[in-house]
Amino acid sequence: MSENGLDSYIIPSSDPHQNEYIPPCWQFRAWISGFTGSAGTVVVTADKAGLWTDSRYFIQAENQLKGSSIELFKLKVPHTPEHIPWLASTLKPGSKVGIDGRYFSMGMVQYMEDILTNAGHELITDIDIMSPVWIDQPALPSDPVYIHNIKFAGVTRHEKIRQVVEGMQNAGADYHLLTTLDDIAWLLNLRGNDISFCPLFLSFCVVGAKGTVLFINQSKLSPSISELLGSDNIEIKPYEAITSFLENLPNGSAILFSPEKVNYALLQSIPTGVKKIPGMNITTGLKAIKNKVEIDGLKQVMIKDGAAWVKTLYWIDHQVHSGVEESEWSVALKIAEFRAAQAEYRGESFHPISSYGWHGAVVHYSVTPQESLKIFPNGIFLLDSGGHYSDGTTDTTRTVTLAEPADQQKSDFTRALKGTLGVSMLRFPKGTKGYQMDMIARRSLWEAGLNYGHGTGHGVGFLLSVHEGPQTIGTSASGYLNVSIEPGMVTTVEPAIYREGSYGMRTENMTLVVEDIENEYGTFYRFETLTLAPIDRNLIDKSLLTTSEIEWLNSYHQRVYMELADSLNDEEKTWLHKATRPI
Repeated sequence: MSENGLDSYIIPSSDPHQNEYIPPCWQFRAWISGFTGSAGTVVVTADKAGLWTDSRYFIQAENQLKGSSIELFKLKVPHTPEHIPWLASTLKPGSKVGIDGRYFSMGMVQYMEDILTNAGHELITDIDIMSPVWIDQPALPSDPVYIHNIKFAGVTRHEKIRQVVEGMQNAGADYHLLTTLDDIAWLLNLRGNDISFCPLFLSFCVVGAKGTVLFINQSKLSPSISELLGSDNIEIKPYEAITSFLENLPNGSAILFSPEKVNYALLQSIPTGVKKIPGMNITTGLKAIKNKVEIDGLKQVMIKDGAAWVKTLYWIDHQVHSGVEESEWSVALKIAEFRAAQAEYRGESFHPISSYGWHGAVVHYSVTPQESLKIFPNGIFLLDSGGHYSDGTTDTTRTVTLAEPADQQKSDFTRALKGTLGVSMLRFPKGTKGYQMDMIARRSLWEAGLNYGHGTGHGVGFLLSVHEGPQTIGTSASGYLNVSIEPGMVTTVEPAIYREGSYGMRTENMTLVVEDIENEYGTFYRFETLTLAPIDRNLIDKSLLTTSEIEWLNSYHQRVYMELADSLNDEEKTWLHKATRPI
């Protein structure tokens, strides 16, 4: 910092692609602090260092920061300012704050500049301190890329590129810059293993009217894949060459990019003579609408994944009530084991939330062997887990009671369930946005003075990222609020309620938007529930349900049994028959 004339330096939890999961080579914040949680920012000044993180990680951070001289700042706790306002008020006037612009979006840089400049400070955006200091920094991932077969993708990369070029022409763009790995993987029908829980590969991509350029470490591509890409007019350049390519774009041309996704340093490399067109990535809108092959594949995946769910739920019930000692961690391993036995399984789609008792109230709890609780034949267990398969991706949550539940537990569960049912049963007109549905998901909870703090639903990628835009249900999920919910979109529905220190209740299903009716009032759509897994009848307060809700549940459970029975052994089938009988 002293050598660069800086009074402070900010170390984020991000990478050049805005990935949800960060490769080891860019885990600067974890390396410098020892704190390994998924969210957090370290700020260093001449005489102080602080870590800002949220309530999910307070205990973990306190333990991992011991002896480091780094102070923990607890976000969303009264009187604890976020790191940028803290810097603005703590530093002496005229101070210089440094960042490496490769790891921040344009929007975040603008936010920091506004606050710091107003306080009389200067933000320097091109300082790389961490790479020279971290002398044993891991190399970029080098795992090979593999083909996502057309029998699963349904549409060729040639046709996808054609659709993107058509969208570029409509937007008046000569080039389209893609930096998000899921967009690139979808466009090129390729997959990789560079990112935990996401079958993606490190790369940049620029689609041009006359050809496409993929920026990637050439060693990741086999000769046959390179030849296939070449036959589709896709040129291969080194991963690091993206900056010089952008610097040499011709004056008078125009480039389309997503300001929320492209890192600040890349945008700064685009010449002033090139017109910048901000907007949602064309690929993001295209891949959100699943084609017939993808939809058919996903429905088959739900049978495989549903079988793994039933085997897991039966196993939990049997083990716990047989006196066998199990834990949150052993459950997480068991459902992964059952999934791994299924055809075309590619791995977990996110770190499982296997939570017993009070851990269930920690919304994004990530189970580890160290923090795993033992499970006893009482209380509430919540499992949120998903898998990647060549023919689709899943994300499901089920909550079960391990003993006779209390009245409040049944009421809480049922009110959250009514939110899931309300959205799932909804008929809505063309053009409806996800946030317009959010109240339906929360109505029963609101009536009891209850609520939850996360979004109601997010899009799900197809062997990509499990959290995918552009659609969203609610205002705090990932996505674009102005995007309509359209046929072909796959979206989760996951209302919930959390009692801090006691339990969490959530029923999450994946749904497919389909056309419903068309009349003089317009075109109407509805949700088709894809997930196949029983909902715990023992937690349902039937008196809170309407007749139509009861009919929906009974019909759904009948379908679950019919679809999954042939994939189960006799004991599991008997258990499922009991679990899906009419309420």
